[in-house]
Amino acid sequence: PLGGKEGMLFHSSRLDASRIFPVGSCSGRNGIAVMLDSMKRFGKNAMLQSMACWSMVNLALIPSQKAMLVKLGGIGAAAGAMMMHPFDQDVQFRALFALINLVIPSSFLQATSSEAEAVRQQLGDLNAISERQMLEGKVSQIANLVVVAMKHFCASEAILNRACLVLHNLSLNDAYHTTLLWTPNCYQMLEWSMGNYPNDPVLQQSAGVALQRLKATLANDDSLRQRFTESIRVQQQESEKRSRMHVLSMRYQMAVQQQKS
Repeated sequence: PLGGKEGMLFHSSRLDASRIFPVGSCSGRNGIAVMLDSMKRFGKNAMLQSMACWSMVNLALIPSQKAMLVKLGGIGAAAGAMMMHPFDQDVQFRALFALINLVIPSSFLQATSSEAEAVRQQLGDLNAISERQMLEGKVSQIANLVVVAMKHFCASEAILNRACLVLHNLSLNDAYHTTLLWTPNCYQMLEWSMGNYPNDPVLQQSAGVALQRLKATLANDDSLRQRFTESIRVQQQESEKRSRMHVLSMRYQMAVQQQKS
């Protein structure tokens, strides 16, 4: 991976796309395909998943490499890493960092460019599928994984910063707003992040703009707004119920311990 320290990004103009993951090899497979295959085969290896996600951060800076990464299943690979290692901070941070760019479709490559031709040769039939099509089937899963990571690592400003950026970029597409609104605790975690990290300008802007977009969608749809308000009420009731059950469980355990002593 590029970068001398964690979280460091390089400007795409400084990168030579052909030297990161060569388009082809003697085996007929490019480096991106090999990396994704390794992530699938060694899903339980947290270190490998973490390093692969770090590589995806850099790959996503280059349109041709990013297009190939997404169409070969990069979004699903990042999501798979997050599901397999929900409590590994490095995996969650780097997967979120990769998803920031992966959830935004690349600008179209010129059909006559050498990069576009290389992508066509490597992808074959997959080239007919757009990045947006690859993303649309995974928006709900990604939103849920992002929120889960925000809950597990609520004390990590770096993770919440990247998580809010992913949600912000998803909110750029109005078609995804309903999915974000129906993702349990997504709206609340955006609000919570803003309230608890007031000195992070990137987080404040990304979370704030995402919330503004979601509020605008709710304001323009009375039925959706009523259903969303009801869902929030139900979620709050369930949260209060879980809290009461937890308190009762703790009291019971304390009583049992006192009886034994």
